[in-house]
Order: sequence, then structure tokens, then C-alpha cells
Amino acid sequence: MEDIVKMIMNYGTSFVIIGLFIFDWFKNKDKIKDTLEQNTKFLEEMKNTNSNTSKSLELLQKSMDNQQEFMVEHDKRCGNIEKSISELNFKMGVK
Repeated sequence: MEDIVKMIMNYGTSFVIIGLFIFDWFKNKDKIKDTLEQNTKFLEEMKNTNSNTSKSLELLQKSMDNQQEFMVEHDKRCGNIEKSISELNFKMGVK
């Protein structure tokens, strides 16, 4: 019995510190696990967001290309109309 008391007196503080260390380690292990799960969910959401953003940018690029083609065609038609008006004015003798 005396030996046990001496061990507690000599090593009691060390046992308490080791006990607290092990308790803290298990507690943090659970927190780290939860954090990793949250990060995994977040990364999956980010991947979906990036995929959607990529699709949106592709659609925007197609829309801009279509508008540019429309504007080029419109400019050609306007040029042809101006040319036709100039020819009619020339035939009619209008300056």
C-alpha cells in the first residue's frame, strides 16, 4: 500500500497529464473527422459549382458568337440597302 501511495505521489502529476493528453487526443480526433467530412462536402459542392459555371460560360460564349454573326449579317444587309438606295437615287437623278 505504501508503494502505491509513493507511486501516486511521484508519478501522479504525470498520470494526470498523460490522461488529459489522451482525452484531448480522442476529442480532437472526432473534431478532425467532422472537419474532414465537412471539407469533403464543400469540395463536392465547389466541383458542382465549377461545372455549372463552366457550362454557363460556354452558353454565354455561344450566345455572343451568335450575336456577332447576327451583327455581321445585319451590317451586310445594311450595306446592300445603302447601295440599292444609292443606285435608285442615281437612276432617279437625285444627288
